[in-house]
Amino acid sequence: MNVTRRSFLKYCVASASALGLTPASLKRLEAALGSGRAPTFLWLHGSGCQGDSISFLNLFADIPPVGQLTVGDVLLDHVNLAYHTVLMSAAGPAAVAVAKQARQQGGYVLVLEGGVPTAFEGNACQVWSDERGAVTYRQAIEDLVHEASVVLSVGTCACYGGVVASGPDPFEGNPTDVVSATSFVRQLSPGKAVMNIPGCPSHPAWIAWAVVQLILENTPALDGHLRPVELFGSKDVDPHGMNIHENCPRHPSRPGSPGLASRFGQDFHCLESLGCRGPNTYADCPLRKWNNGELGPANWCVDSNGMCIGCVEPDFPGGDFYA
Repeated sequence: MNVTRRSFLKYCVASASALGLTPASLKRLEAALGSGRAPTFLWLHGSGCQGDSISFLNLFADIPPVGQLTVGDVLLDHVNLAYHTVLMSAAGPAAVAVAKQARQQGGYVLVLEGGVPTAFEGNACQVWSDERGAVTYRQAIEDLVHEASVVLSVGTCACYGGVVASGPDPFEGNPTDVVSATSFVRQLSPGKAVMNIPGCPSHPAWIAWAVVQLILENTPALDGHLRPVELFGSKDVDPHGMNIHENCPRHPSRPGSPGLASRFGQDFHCLESLGCRGPNTYADCPLRKWNNGELGPANWCVDSNGMCIGCVEPDFPGGDFYA
């Protein structure tokens, strides 16, 4: 997996519309990436599967090699991703020192992936060790949130709790008492700017979009769940604009539709009767799709005869997946 700053910009040019980039903002992005003045990003991993990081890295999987630089080079050296346990070559005290140096300088973007365990004094999730001993994800957020300029919660676990905050039933909760990173940040710093990019995992282009907006110092409009309206719509303003069901090519009202599916595996049939959560889910999946290939995004959940499970919504995974 190889990519240089030029390749990253090439991706941004090719995806300018999806990333909300005009010719003028592309020039600003190129200048910011080349100047070294792009904001510093500190990316912490909490309770979760790190699938959002893997999703983001897959964005670059098909970019042809240019030179000997890796995806880590472009993100760490040009986008200034100072701390990310998957990408950074440093480990142990050297890695922790990078995060602490960024804290002293302030003004960084704090990226949070995964929920925050609050039981057992947070010790169900430890992110590093320093002179205090083991430091939990909870402590690391407490240490870093106040000097951050903005918090970017990536993935539904960080945004709303997701799978890691779910329990065997609604009365027992979960054994480590996980809360969303966003809600935890709001407890610590109620006025802190927070942007949610949910998904299980989050779409790589959604993450790239958020990173680009932050580099450009834009202030995107957010909905009531702190999601960018450009990616997830605003159901209070337009209940149909970004609704999965209303924009699904399998909608039963579309010309030529074979109607509702009676079982799984029926091509082109609407899956609402089988439990598809598209009617209550808001995202641009039907238009953006997933799985980049030589011809671009190739598929998405419904096109593969799998129903929408509503993974970008605050109540995910809640309840049964099947009707």
